[in-house]
Amino acid sequence: MRYQYLDARLRQAFDDAGLVRGQRALLQGVLRALDPDAHLGEHVAGLNSAFLAVTRARTALESHAAEDQPRWNLLRRIIATSLACVDAAKPAYAHGGALELARARRVLVQVDAAIAADGQKLDPRVTAAAAARLDPRALREAVRRWVAPLWNGVELPLRARMIAEVAVVVAVHGRDGGQLRADLLRWLRKPDGDLGRVLWPQRRRHVVAFVVGGARVLRHLDELLPQARQEPLHRGRLPRDDFLKDAVTGSSVLVRLPVSAADVRTAALRGRRVLNEVLDQYAAGERLTELRIAPVWQVSGPGGRVTRGTEHRRTVNNAYPLTAYWPAELRSAMRVANLARQVDAPMASAGLAWSALEATGLDPGKIAWLAKACALQMLRQHLVSLHVVVTNHDSELRKPLDARVPTTGVKHHLRSVDAWLEVLVRHQRPDEQLRAAQDAVTALAENEGGLVQDLVELWRSRLADSASLANWLREQEGTTAAVLEWLYVTRNLAFHAGRFASPADVLTAHAGQAVTDLTLEFLGNWRTVERQRNLSETSAVEVYRRLAQRHDQLVARLTRAGSVRRLSVEDISGPDEKWWSRGTG
Repeated sequence: MRYQYLDARLRQAFDDAGLVRGQRALLQGVLRALDPDAHLGEHVAGLNSAFLAVTRARTALESHAAEDQPRWNLLRRIIATSLACVDAAKPAYAHGGALELARARRVLVQVDAAIAADGQKLDPRVTAAAAARLDPRALREAVRRWVAPLWNGVELPLRARMIAEVAVVVAVHGRDGGQLRADLLRWLRKPDGDLGRVLWPQRRRHVVAFVVGGARVLRHLDELLPQARQEPLHRGRLPRDDFLKDAVTGSSVLVRLPVSAADVRTAALRGRRVLNEVLDQYAAGERLTELRIAPVWQVSGPGGRVTRGTEHRRTVNNAYPLTAYWPAELRSAMRVANLARQVDAPMASAGLAWSALEATGLDPGKIAWLAKACALQMLRQHLVSLHVVVTNHDSELRKPLDARVPTTGVKHHLRSVDAWLEVLVRHQRPDEQLRAAQDAVTALAENEGGLVQDLVELWRSRLADSASLANWLREQEGTTAAVLEWLYVTRNLAFHAGRFASPADVLTAHAGQAVTDLTLEFLGNWRTVERQRNLSETSAVEVYRRLAQRHDQLVARLTRAGSVRRLSVEDISGPDEKWWSRGTG
């Protein structure tokens, strides 16, 4: 089951607890945002968030004041994208935190004016003072208080914005999605307690144990990690049923270290990060030895309860390449993108994600082009994702929809995204089959309730008003531009300034991988179409430029058209200019 926030066990728990639609949407929305399989724009790392924008701006200002990194011109771009995110998130703060948000915005506007006036002569004392006046914690505390109004009922589309901000604050607190789901299932047996304590439990001491292969003893570990303890492991001396049996191959040592975390799985993740950073020392000191952490882990919680697990690795029956041939220009990008996924250190992973994009020809001056290109691909991606969640539970209800919108394979992949779009768009006089399909979507959404019903209403509303859809595209562009600018800053901090940690760096790493994956997806499709037609390859930078131009043309068309009846998303990020051709025969 890929979408665990929609599985039968959770639905039954909602039913047993008597949750209404908005309450289900809140819990499902947070769980979806923490799902590592969620794509860009659904995952917490790619959601618009004023809290995250202010956090990044403060980090950039502090770093500039201390190290002159990022430089003044890049710093100004960070401030500009942060302001865009703050303005987009402003409606959500009507339920609390409006004054704190306005205060943060004034600081950003003032420091932007100072950068514009002084340029490279910008006094670091100015950025230090601005950083001191920015207070992301005030926004965080305001967002935590939103749980009560959301639980009692907030209307769409404001509910969706507020849930996104809540999810970001939950993620930054350090919550694993799978662990949160398990905690919510327990809480739902008696849901009259404080939901905030489930979303943001107190961070407590956990002891995490890992097996390090490649050595029997790590000398001076007690000096590098004073609270860590180690024990040499010998495979032949372990009990036959010991969970470490398969992890011990050759010289190995068991390392236990304390970690402060909100839940067990987050403790395991943070412990692995700390231990990996320590192993950098030993890797440098023992250049002929490969030290590695086994995927298994054990965590002893505050109450003494022991939890064991294995680092999650997704598998598939059939693995497919990006393209069925070698696109020369993308080989370096694919190599670096793959390395970014394998690196545990978030700052390094984020820096490599930027390097993967840079390998396609991207530079900071072309970030706006790529952000617009990604917004187009995200439109298509969101619509495909909506079909997946609407038809998640196969039943008699979906038959009229399947008749109008055919799918293929056991996973019911769409044969035509435009056919699905046609069902979502409002029609004055729909034919009998189309009306039946639209009624089926309504019935499926009502049957699921919660988040799915919210998503169907949100997308029907956006597609009923072309100006609303244009605004959505602009917001995705702005959010992606903020991610890309911050990726570039993170790369500079990691590779030039030697920083190995930064606030919310785990989200930055995930966002970097997601943007890279999305970019390679539409570049790979573009290359495939060109090869099928025996055309010469268009450079990646030229693809970005053309898609950015297409984005601007589409936004302008939507703003004045009053209707999306001719919008086509089937090949919206491909080489053909068919984005306004639906229904033209």
